[in-house]
Formats: sequence, structure tokens, C-alpha cells
Amino acid sequence: MDVCLDHDFDLVKVVEEIRKAKARKILVQLPEGFHRCFNSISHALKSSIGNNLEIFLSLNPSYGPCLIDEHTANEINADMIVHFGHVEYPYYRPRVRVLYVPVEYKGVDMHRVKELLASLCREGEKLCIVSTSQHIELCKKLEKELSDCNISYRGTVFGCTHADVRSCSTLLVIAGGRFSCIAQGLQLQSRGSGLRIMCLDPYTYRLWNPAEELVKILRVRMWKVHKALEGKRWLIVSGTYGQSRKELVDMLLNKLREKGFEVDVAKVLRLDRDSIVNIGSSYDVVVVVSCPYQAFDFYDLEVPIITVGEAFMVLAGNIERYIYPW
Repeated sequence: MDVCLDHDFDLVKVVEEIRKAKARKILVQLPEGFHRCFNSISHALKSSIGNNLEIFLSLNPSYGPCLIDEHTANEINADMIVHFGHVEYPYYRPRVRVLYVPVEYKGVDMHRVKELLASLCREGEKLCIVSTSQHIELCKKLEKELSDCNISYRGTVFGCTHADVRSCSTLLVIAGGRFSCIAQGLQLQSRGSGLRIMCLDPYTYRLWNPAEELVKILRVRMWKVHKALEGKRWLIVSGTYGQSRKELVDMLLNKLREKGFEVDVAKVLRLDRDSIVNIGSSYDVVVVVSCPYQAFDFYDLEVPIITVGEAFMVLAGNIERYIYPW
């Protein structure tokens, strides 16, 4: 698979928007897997607009639209940011001009996907679909073309947003990898929903049920919560841009101080293992506010690294109902 050729960077629209904005300097953001496509993107844009267009690539984290690189855009005095790979994040409005380009995956075999979905279609039941940004058009086509299946496309989801599952019989998450589907499963668990959830990876054509994996993950998470119940020294790790979440940080600070716990706050752009190991050893509990799923990456550390929702469980003294993400 050629990542650059198999995805639609919608450069015609990008050129139109750059011209409309009369931009002379732009900052391009790409998820790491698309960095190899920057050269061809830059060449195409300059060929259409002219070599007087200045194009910079941000190599700062671009895990999602919650991390728009405002600092670099301001530092180079960019007229706009072209953010490839995501749609706009609902909880964050950057203070710079941003063009979001979803980057649709074009290499999908529609026939294979339809065959897989046929096994989920049941008479009198509604199959609700959500996706990540790369599969929006695929989902719209499925909704339109599978006339014998009651499909409702409910839009895009992120790791910390939940799907609209009203009137749904089954929720299908179409996304590459595991993260998006597991996150939606945790959301349903948090809301006490018994809705059936299935996952489809359109890159590998794997249709899978996350139920067993969710059970394993929840066992680990509850173990971390139990360990955090004993903690007196807490560290809150907040992110930047759309991962800053000041209201959540303030809520945690107030609740922890009311209980007389020691608490510090750290800010981070990219949370890596070395950082969390080095600073985490000084605390009993670390709460990751920036991105809830990041806490899961450090499940093997001795110090419990927990999410905001898990922190609220500990502080309320109620660990009967799992809370995700907050």
C-alpha cells in the first residue's frame, strides 16, 4: 500500500482555500504516518499557486485536532494552518485560521466491506455507524447503497467523544487499529449501556467484537483505581492547546485539596515513557488529563497512571461504576 496515493489529500480544495485566504505562508500539520507525503503535497501546492508560497511542516505531535500547532504558526507568522488527517475537534477552537482536511482512504474494497456488513444487518434493527476522519465518505456510501440494511451514519468520533447511539441496535466503529473502537466500548460501559458494539478495520478487513478485550482492559483499569485509593501525593498532567482542559484540572485540584492531599500540576506537549517514569516516581498517583487513552499506555508502571474519570471514581469513593473519559 502506498500511503500517499491511497489517501485523498483534497489538494484542489486546499488550493482554493489558500487562494481565498490570500495566504502567503502556511503551516502544514500531518499525522506521523503521513509525514512522507509532505514533499509531494508541497510540490503540488507550489505548482498550483506559485513558488512564492512559503510552506512549513510542523513535526510537533499531531495525534488529533486537539493539537493544532498554534505556537509554531504564530512563531513563523503563518497566515493559516492546513491540518491534514482530522476534522474539527468539538471542544477546542484554535486562535489561528485552520483548514481541516479529513484525508479519505481511497483504497477500500467496497464489495468486501459490504459483505462484512451484511452479517450485521438484521430485520427490524438499526445498525449505527461511526468512523474516524479517513472513512467519512465510505460510511456515507454504505448508508446510501446498502438499502436492505437499516444503516444510520452518526458521524466521526474521537478517543474522548461518544457516539450518538439513540435508537441503535448495534454500533459499528469503522477505523484503523484498535484505539477508536475500544474508546467507544469504554464510553458505552461508562454509561451503563448494553448496546452491542462491533469494529471494522477497513485497511485489513477485520471485523471483530471488542467485548473480551474490553473485559481485560477494565480489569487492569480497576486494579489501577484500587491502587490509587491509597495515594496521598498526586500529580496532574495537563496538555496544551485542546488537551489543556483547564476546567477539569481546576475540578481535580479543588477535590484533592479538600481531602488534604498533596497535589502538583505539570504541563506537557508530548507525554512519553521517560518523562512519566522520571517524575512519576515522586508521586503516589498520576492523573493524565491531556488524553484519557494515554494513561493506558503506561499500564505496566508501578505508580498508577489514571484517567480523569478514574480519578473522580477514587475521589468519590465509588468504584462500582467505571467512568470514561471524565
